[in-house]
Amino acid sequence: MPHCHTMVYMRIVLTTLVTITCLLGDNFVELTQHPLLKALADNATHAAIGALTGIAFAMQFYERTSQLMGWILIFSCFVVSSFIDLDHFVEARSLYLEDATNLSRRPFLHCSSIILAMLLLYICTACLNYFRSSLLLGALLCAFITHHTRDAVRRGYWLWPFYEHTDRLPQLAYIVITVLTPYLLGYLHNVCRSAFVLNFLGQYVKLSECNYRNGGGGGVGGSTANYRYLQV
Repeated sequence: MPHCHTMVYMRIVLTTLVTITCLLGDNFVELTQHPLLKALADNATHAAIGALTGIAFAMQFYERTSQLMGWILIFSCFVVSSFIDLDHFVEARSLYLEDATNLSRRPFLHCSSIILAMLLLYICTACLNYFRSSLLLGALLCAFITHHTRDAVRRGYWLWPFYEHTDRLPQLAYIVITVLTPYLLGYLHNVCRSAFVLNFLGQYVKLSECNYRNGGGGGVGGSTANYRYLQV
């Protein structure tokens, strides 16, 4: 029971911090006139949101991972949330900020179709219990989703080749999506590891005889404890 209360308090604190970061960061960027300071503030807001959502994501798995792995997930989300914007310089083929911020089209890492491909890979690795790989993908998804969602407030999502650009996202929707993203990805990971999915996969995927959790032979029709699956 104390553990449950702690998790609830942590989620409340993280939700509050993410909301405050979104609002303050965006307002500061709007009020800032200097181009360099504006770019730094914008990128710092992306990074701060990435760090907080990384904490929210890693927190859901702390009992099943090492402390080092938890820090890797948080750091990965933090760094990728910031480094996504480097594609502006790649697209501009220039190191000058003015060139990078005055592109005729959106750079490649801002194509939201990347998220769909990553999500499919995340589901596959989670279902096959490539545990560390799936968590790392989850952290990267947190970074991409929150970054693209924040940009969508100004320009919408770019879903090439399916759709050019969606309508701009309302401010409230942006904050709600940002807050919920790590928890929805954590819930999806648990669904992929549910007994129903494991037993379904067991009918089609031949998995290693020597790598299974909790011992016990058993067939695929039994409980999840007897289900053999790869542990990477």
